[in-house]
Amino acid sequence: MKRIVTLLLVFLSVPLFLCAEVTFSGPDLSEDNRLLFNATADSPVYGEYDSLFLSNVEDRTIDQLTVFPESLHYLKEPGLLQFRNRFGVFRTDEELKNLKPIEGFNAFSNGDSVQTGKIQPLQESPDGRFLLYLAPTSSAFADLVMIDLRDDRNYVVSRKLERRLDGPAAKWSENSKFFIYEKGGTLYYYSIEQFREDRVPAEQFRSIGDGKLPNIAWGRQNELYYLAGPLIYQIRSAEFFTRTLYSELLNIGTIVGKVPFDFDPNFDSFWMSPDYRYILFNKGGRNIFLYYLGTDDYRSDGDTKTLPYLFLPRNTRVKKVLWSDDGYITLFTGSIVEGEKKSALFRLKLEGSDSQDSFVRTNDTGIQDIALSPDGNYAALLKEDRVIIRRYRSWRDLVSFYHPGPLHAIWKDGDEIIISGEVYTEMRNIITDAARTIAFSQPEAYGFAEEDGCVQMEAGRGRYTYLPDENRWTSISSMDVKEPSQASESYRIYLEQLHTYSYRNIIMVRNITGYGTKPLFDYPPKRYEPFPSEEEPVDFVNFSHGSRVRRREVSLVFNAVDSVEGLTEILNILDEYDLRATFFVNGEFIRRNPGAVNEIADSGHEVGSLFYAYFNMTDANFRVTKDFIKGGLARNEDAYYSATGNELSLLWHAPYYFINTEIIEVSQEMNYSYVGRDVDPLDWVPRTGKGGASAVYLSAAEIIERVVNQKKPGSIIPVRVGKPFGGREDYLFQKLDLLLNNLIADGYSVVPVSTLMEHAK
Repeated sequence: MKRIVTLLLVFLSVPLFLCAEVTFSGPDLSEDNRLLFNATADSPVYGEYDSLFLSNVEDRTIDQLTVFPESLHYLKEPGLLQFRNRFGVFRTDEELKNLKPIEGFNAFSNGDSVQTGKIQPLQESPDGRFLLYLAPTSSAFADLVMIDLRDDRNYVVSRKLERRLDGPAAKWSENSKFFIYEKGGTLYYYSIEQFREDRVPAEQFRSIGDGKLPNIAWGRQNELYYLAGPLIYQIRSAEFFTRTLYSELLNIGTIVGKVPFDFDPNFDSFWMSPDYRYILFNKGGRNIFLYYLGTDDYRSDGDTKTLPYLFLPRNTRVKKVLWSDDGYITLFTGSIVEGEKKSALFRLKLEGSDSQDSFVRTNDTGIQDIALSPDGNYAALLKEDRVIIRRYRSWRDLVSFYHPGPLHAIWKDGDEIIISGEVYTEMRNIITDAARTIAFSQPEAYGFAEEDGCVQMEAGRGRYTYLPDENRWTSISSMDVKEPSQASESYRIYLEQLHTYSYRNIIMVRNITGYGTKPLFDYPPKRYEPFPSEEEPVDFVNFSHGSRVRRREVSLVFNAVDSVEGLTEILNILDEYDLRATFFVNGEFIRRNPGAVNEIADSGHEVGSLFYAYFNMTDANFRVTKDFIKGGLARNEDAYYSATGNELSLLWHAPYYFINTEIIEVSQEMNYSYVGRDVDPLDWVPRTGKGGASAVYLSAAEIIERVVNQKKPGSIIPVRVGKPFGGREDYLFQKLDLLLNNLIADGYSVVPVSTLMEHAK
């Protein structure tokens, strides 16, 4: 066998950029001018993955041969499987074959650029006809666009919605006739029937009420459940327009239940039972309550009932809930423990002879995902290299089978399940064990066959050849490919390095029988943000920014003052983007939350001092002397060491970033560097203060616009952990992934403060 283009060998010599770059490699040009090449993308959550492409260099057409499943959905009504990644959106036919990019949406093979960072959410209607997505118009705002795939047209549903990457932009009803979206803290409905008849009312006449998408859930009969304050409304779709007309007078809809807390969509969530008799209420992300739905809770008409409750650690979040028709509930949770991702399952049986009074944790570990069959008989558990099918009621194994790196599980029906992972996507019958490969996620090696010039690929444990007329791969016993070539009789291929684009390089095609050299595909449209024309002096004692001209990098610093709201989300997002940041903690935070401080340290982040006490040092009631400052720094060092067994970094800043001559002198005497900031996001400003509404209050989206516009190379950008006194409508840490995506798009790396300082020397 001749040498195969093996991806591992190629990448050993290629420096990789965090979640920002696309690198092309392994070009192999056939005698008839077909070009095989690989693209490596760095993806938050999934890390690096490869995609194999086949191009005709004469007409510049490109076909994508492998599709990595960053997201996967099964559209039951048309019976299609939909893949999504940064290279496009792809769908199979009704036989789950012939995977191709869909028309009407961006795809690299159709000439569009590859997305970087975390990809924008996409919501497909259950009937497969419509796609909804947020089309960015600025750093933090977007238009809600609907694509009708039948007539290949785009329609703007609403303008200037806040962008989000952590969840859907809208929620479809099961019959694909309605969807709900949020804008500016208000929920709106959209009717497909009104759209088709060209009679969509103005947006102000489609308001459901205050709230965000976590406030709502669709029922099986296409009724909407809307949790507002402590009340749960059931709103029939026929009542939407009436509710809008009379919203100022009364809330149209039937009150079907109450919960003992006001619902906060920033931190709370809920799930309805299949028969809509119960609600599972998640207060603050960690307090799980089960309630019977009822409208009158003023009096007790019998024995007081003790309902199941689950109290999760602060570092844990519910990732998925399975709820069968016969009352079996399974919670899938995830957490970061000592810097490592952990999972756990909790089970509850509501009714019957085997009902439980409380949630019981199972012995399952290392779970990547879970999925319940449509009939509720089976659950699929995804582990590192296999899938376990379990009888859902008894929780006993039925069968288990090998699958490398499984990522998603979707039940097609009661017996057939689709498993998609890092190597391939397959459909398997759990009764007969019959399996069929639907698509490949990424190649391990590839080349043109020695005998007939067909494309051959090695993936996982198998070897395959590509059948272009049928758009599918078929298994072969062995590979025999030609030595890779970068030249034919008509063309030469080479890689040209790029420095100011989101692609690290690009494939160039030189015509050697005619004239001219052109890129195989277009350059990405967005150039990296330019460097300032001049350097600014850097003060390493009072360090407020790094070099402006040496590197395109910034530091994110997280100030943990007292409460821990948002810390779990921050640590998870930093882990998804594989970033190391700087945290500042004070003595009160350490005293209240020693476990959280340990988790910050165990996750490998840099930790500096935010002084021992958090107070306004400009207050005339306090006398801030050099001895006082030294004592506060030393006491915070001791508190951190007692809690973690580690030493604080010699970085600090005073509460509210107060600074004077004494503070700088003490910093020098104690060998500290005072860390300031050159961007103030104003995320610490509450909605209301002692004097009423704040005049400088900004929403999280407006804060991101401010940060993106003000940052420069070397900037230090602080983010507040927890809730400021007076509260906010939303929080910057909830959109941390959006901020990171914007930094990545502008070509920035995120580094700890100590690295920023080192690179400025």
